[in-house]
Amino acid sequence: LSEPTIKRMFTACDCSLERLDQICGFLQVEISEISRTSPRKRNLINQLSFKQEMELVSNKHLLLCAVCTMNLWSFEDMVNYLNIAKAECIQLLRRLEGIGFLELHPGSQYRLRVARDFSWIVGGPIMTMVKGMADEFFDHRFDGKGELIKIINVRLSEQSAELLKRRLEQVAQEYADQVSADAHLPLTERAPMAVCIATRQWLPGFMLPLIRFPEERSPE
Repeated sequence: LSEPTIKRMFTACDCSLERLDQICGFLQVEISEISRTSPRKRNLINQLSFKQEMELVSNKHLLLCAVCTMNLWSFEDMVNYLNIAKAECIQLLRRLEGIGFLELHPGSQYRLRVARDFSWIVGGPIMTMVKGMADEFFDHRFDGKGELIKIINVRLSEQSAELLKRRLEQVAQEYADQVSADAHLPLTERAPMAVCIATRQWLPGFMLPLIRFPEERSPE
């Protein structure tokens, strides 16, 4: 169906039983199941505990599996594209279910239990590990398709800085939401992208001895 047709369906609340039956068939559920049950409230997690992040850092296979599920890899893609045996992959998914990261369904299918705004602990094990790879990340030209790097030095009021922070958080969330939008595409058509958005009060270390800061504290 075209996008205008879908919009008209929503606007007119036009969803016949025949159409509903087709949708249920695609989702592999029965109409009767929908009619006799109320939606189940799902308790989604916004963050893991420090201990759980430590477990991911200490078990790189588990961490890799977690990242793949966050990027909505199918179980078949994990088996086909990861150097992890099928049996181990199943065990890893079960462990992720154990810590509340996802819920497993028959056929090694899964459903994420992480919230839309899920994030790693600031200063926690995962972020510490990622920051340790900063040299590897930035040792790149950033001139490929979809790539960009900009460093802009500005002086802003506290209010403007907070406004900019919120806008950057929105951009980061747009990238995260796009994962779901593109999940229907084959894995080979979804390039692995890494997004780093950071803002802080900062001057390069070599500048600190060269600048005087009247009536303000020197940046650390």
